[in-house]
Amino acid sequence: MLVYGPDAGLVSEQAAALAKKLADGLGPDAEVVRLDDRDFAEDPARLEVECRTRSMFASGKVVRAKAGAKLDVAALKALFSEPSDNPLVIEAGNLRPDAALRKLFEKHAEAAALPCYADERGLSDLIETELAKSHLSIDRDTKAYLMGRLGADQALSRGEVAKLALYAQGAEQVTHDDVAAIVGDASEIALDNFVYAVSAGDAAGALRELNRLAASGTDRTVALGALSRHFTKLYLVATHKGTLEDGAKRLRPPLHYKRRDMFLQHCRKWGPRRLASTLPLIQEAVRRTRRSPDLGPAFGERLLLALASKV
Repeated sequence: MLVYGPDAGLVSEQAAALAKKLADGLGPDAEVVRLDDRDFAEDPARLEVECRTRSMFASGKVVRAKAGAKLDVAALKALFSEPSDNPLVIEAGNLRPDAALRKLFEKHAEAAALPCYADERGLSDLIETELAKSHLSIDRDTKAYLMGRLGADQALSRGEVAKLALYAQGAEQVTHDDVAAIVGDASEIALDNFVYAVSAGDAAGALRELNRLAASGTDRTVALGALSRHFTKLYLVATHKGTLEDGAKRLRPPLHYKRRDMFLQHCRKWGPRRLASTLPLIQEAVRRTRRSPDLGPAFGERLLLALASKV
């Protein structure tokens, strides 16, 4: 089964639910084995091995794999040529109708492709369900305001609503002020996750966040523009004549208090010289992505690898 769509969080949740249902059908102690590009990089035959071997200690096994650069469609075709002992669930991002992975699952007699698309009704139900767990209600206007602050990624939205429920615990109803106080704009949160992953030197995490932003509808030039602003701030603080703490206080808008220590840590890690050499690389990637949007993923990946090598 292939589960795909633009909402990475929704795809992940649907794939997890499907894998669990399949595992329940195999027995009470069936296991779910999760695989991703790291596993395939270490052992290209790992997927076939897991699909064709029985579990030694469980009643059955479901293989749940994440599509990425290392998941070879040709290898999947070979895997499909013979019956597999274990159910396979693949999760992927938004796929065009002519995508090789999607066509493989749609055309194979014993496979299927499940598209996942979030809508406002689904987000409304998510809010109601999460708040009901804490015995909280929400009126129509406040819910509309909350939905406007949540993004297209269901997993991020669920986390924000759970955080809101914890904040409003003890009350009977969530108010407009509660939402304003605790729920950040999900797209801004996702951009922050991306730029801080880059400045931390986490190339894999940064690429994952960049792909997640693209899947949720954020243009890559917007993400790279945010990265340029982030590294400009790092450079301004790193070159401040006083302490880094004093330099950070001069930034406008000010740093979020939850990110402040990490920001200063990254300033120290990079230093003025490396930050100065990094800014032109980011700006060039932004220019190239604007000129050739189709090559945006390649430019983004190349940039992230180049920046990670500098840390």
